[in-house]
Amino acid sequence: MAPELSEKSVKTRIADGSEIVTPWWEIDAGGEGPTLLIVAAQHGNEVQGTETIRRFAPVCTEQLRAGTVMLVPMANLLAIRHRRNSVKIGPEEKQTELHRANNMNRLWPGDLEGNDVARVAHSLHEQIVTRATHMVDLHCWCRLWAAAVLACDVGESSRMAEIAGLRFINWSEAPDDLDLPTQLRKLTVSRGLAAITIEFSGQFCVEEHQVLGGVRALVNLARMLGMMEGEPEIPSESGIKVTDERKMMVEAPCAGLFVQAPDLKLEDRVEAGQSLGHILLDDDLSTVEITAPEGGWLWRYGSQREAPDVSLPDQHPYCDAGDTLAGIITA
Repeated sequence: MAPELSEKSVKTRIADGSEIVTPWWEIDAGGEGPTLLIVAAQHGNEVQGTETIRRFAPVCTEQLRAGTVMLVPMANLLAIRHRRNSVKIGPEEKQTELHRANNMNRLWPGDLEGNDVARVAHSLHEQIVTRATHMVDLHCWCRLWAAAVLACDVGESSRMAEIAGLRFINWSEAPDDLDLPTQLRKLTVSRGLAAITIEFSGQFCVEEHQVLGGVRALVNLARMLGMMEGEPEIPSESGIKVTDERKMMVEAPCAGLFVQAPDLKLEDRVEAGQSLGHILLDDDLSTVEITAPEGGWLWRYGSQREAPDVSLPDQHPYCDAGDTLAGIITA
């Protein structure tokens, strides 16, 4: 029997008495197996996972052979329609108390009597999350940071992180004495289940390279779990561990305009002494070359400020002395 895709929805009554309807898809292979939950867009400016899920759905209808896949491409419609990370946050605002209070990924398992976002999380938790045996949470951090898997180095979560096939893995310890509310991944792992987070590179956008890598990762995971036939396709030089010991941060020695090397991009391999770009000084218009102090892979690249995707001035390549220009995970 061919897998069946069902269009479903979760309804949530919010504080003003209106209803938020969150649509989602379920693909059932018609046989026993894992229940894999994939969630995207807990934050309204992190939408690359939404398109990744849309493209993964028809793959499931064609290739799913066991178990069930639950796909939630727009978990936080309130924030998506607000076109910002969270509701209650204004233009170019970053972390605020209102943001933290309405940050869906800090509100699990939700609260039926809480704010609107907590109520939506509660509905999703009760109707979808509690059914899952495995979970993937899709997010996006800023465009100056390379895509990565975030995972606890424990049990099946560890294996999922490696099989996903992204260049970088950022490991953490399993949560101990978890305080609620918390993140969706931490909540899932604390229950003895397997879960990872994928952070795509770039907010407020959908980029083909990121989406293709995300779909490949999800197919790899389904194959690992025996839900699809075939072997995972894992690129070479993937699964590089991001540790404090291996991080080499390159700082600006002076103020000026940082111009990146034209032939370099995030995830590229660089050698010690290789040019990363140059700074054009703003006082005497001289040029200072910036080179890699050690060989490794570009984990951060560009003049760095906090959450630059949120604020246009913070995307500006002008740097102050001491600003981070690049981060290398050493070989």
